[in-house]
Amino acid sequence: MSEDKQAETKEQLLLQAVKTQRSILQLLDHTLYDTYQSEKNRPIEEQNKELLYLAQQVRTIIGKKPKLKEVYRKLQEEHGVEL
Repeated sequence: MSEDKQAETKEQLLLQAVKTQRSILQLLDHTLYDTYQSEKNRPIEEQNKELLYLAQQVRTIIGKKPKLKEVYRKLQEEHGVEL
């Protein structure tokens, strides 16, 4: 396999990995948000405090990564990559 073809394949695989990881993180974020909202809508005495805390903390970790958001933005705006 030529170097150009190897580089193209490597780039395609990396792009596929980034798209997949982004989709997974978005799904996880939405699921945690829905879980949090569902628990918050329950009567206070029935709320699972540990679940609320876990959902909030994990969303903070995955949802607020400015460096990662900047990478996604650059890929989309500067390189025309569709995520």
